[in-house]
Amino acid sequence: MELVGFVHVGNTFNERLIARVYKRVNAYFKSKNLPIRLVYLGKLELGPGYLVNIQTENGNVKGYPLEGVTELLHAKLIHTQEEIMEKRKTREEKNENKNNNVSKMNKIFGILNFPIVSRNPYLDFYEKFLGIQQDFHELKVMVLSIKPFEDNDEKVFEKRLFKGILHEVGHAFGLNHCQEDCVMNPPKVIGEWDLRRDDFCERCFVELKRNVKWKED
Repeated sequence: MELVGFVHVGNTFNERLIARVYKRVNAYFKSKNLPIRLVYLGKLELGPGYLVNIQTENGNVKGYPLEGVTELLHAKLIHTQEEIMEKRKTREEKNENKNNNVSKMNKIFGILNFPIVSRNPYLDFYEKFLGIQQDFHELKVMVLSIKPFEDNDEKVFEKRLFKGILHEVGHAFGLNHCQEDCVMNPPKVIGEWDLRRDDFCERCFVELKRNVKWKED
């Protein structure tokens, strides 16, 4: 089983909605027989000093610096791995580790309540849609801002976020962007995202399943 750590980054969230999306993503993986599960690791609270003010064509925008957030998530993932190894060692010492199917966690997913900003030359300074990923050797950090998905209709908001999480998880397991009606087809505007199916296209799903199974083997 591939475990993906799931963390809130920030201080203000619609907790009920995030919980529903979290459960919905795991229910999706289970229904598709994919050995992937999100594991809730709590919150990373950031002080006001982390926020950066950015001037955009739509006015002033507050955002979190990508580099600072990914470093925090990387540290959280390492700490979680150490805790998992310690618990596993304790079980082995007590001869309680009877299951040979060892779960792994080398990925972490951070949900942000502000947009993402970065001085990376390969990105716009203000990254509005979907998310960003960064590799730390064998560890993978995923970041997704909920800000662009917000809507007064919670069902619309929930569906947008669900598709956003599937998109980033797809990248984490080797999928590239797609041109079909698929969550791997990134939008240019939020209206396009609403029209996307809330699933992978057949080709992307087959590739995802193959990549996950290959990693399991």
